[in-house]
Amino acid sequence: MRDRPVVVAGNGASLAELPPGAIRPDDFIIRTNNFFFEQRYYLGRRVDLAFMGGDPRVAPFMFETLYRCSSDYDFRSWSSHNPRVIRAGKRRFAPIFKPMKYRDASIEKEVRHLIAQHERHPTTGVYAVLMAHGMGAETIVLAGMDFYGTQKRYPFTPGPHYRALMGQDSEHRGLDQRLHDLDLDHAILRLLQSRGDLQLLRLTDSPLLRDVSAL
Repeated sequence: MRDRPVVVAGNGASLAELPPGAIRPDDFIIRTNNFFFEQRYYLGRRVDLAFMGGDPRVAPFMFETLYRCSSDYDFRSWSSHNPRVIRAGKRRFAPIFKPMKYRDASIEKEVRHLIAQHERHPTTGVYAVLMAHGMGAETIVLAGMDFYGTQKRYPFTPGPHYRALMGQDSEHRGLDQRLHDLDLDHAILRLLQSRGDLQLLRLTDSPLLRDVSAL
């Protein structure tokens, strides 16, 4: 992973606006949560790692849908930080599960301290960045990580089944402040940058990433 850029892709609307050629064929691709609902292959069909989070109550349906879509992707491995999500995912994808890992005990301790301080949890995309760092990545490229700060939440239009499961307002709902805190996500990304063993880049000029990444 030291010589291979890692793309961590969220499901923000900016994913549909990536510059041509920004993603290279040999980049390591990490997708998050509901990537399989996209109506175009914004990052291609290969998924080196899917990092899954979200509401554990929805996880069984999420993994079942992914299982039905698995022939559409070259789906190689997955991980999660949430034990309930892991249990749901192992029903279909146990052989390719990889445990969540941090690069060392120091970063894990500092992240847990920040979580306790903010009394919230990082978004799935930030957990995926931590996982990439834990796997040894030295260059992480952020794509489609909008932190729900755009008018449209996703690069796809949720269908009726998706809306019934996730809520009728799911396409335009912002950051769930009961669970997440943008300041926490930024604090973790700044913490990673301060270590000196990681370069964080972004593919689009998201205003919510300017302080924690380079374009």
